Amino acid sequence: MTQQIYTGIANDDRRIAAELQAMGAFDQPAEERDSKLADIWHAAGQFITWMRWKGEYGVYGCRVGASEAYRREKAHLA
Repeated sequence: MTQQIYTGIANDDRRIAAELQAMGAFDQPAEERDSKLADIWHAAGQFITWMRWKGEYGVYGCRVGASEAYRREKAHLA
């Protein structure tokens, strides 16, 4: 796996990559990309996924899907 750049800070990039690996983000084999723009787009998508997962963990204490979280909030407020 090549080192992705998420924030530009080496220690943060390694930590984010390790957390994404632990969350299963790299379980599927990476497809070959032939452009730098595709690599940047993929790294940005992974960073957004990492932020969403960290936010879900901070709010709910576990990683849940956005639709499941919305359903739980609606049930709680009803």
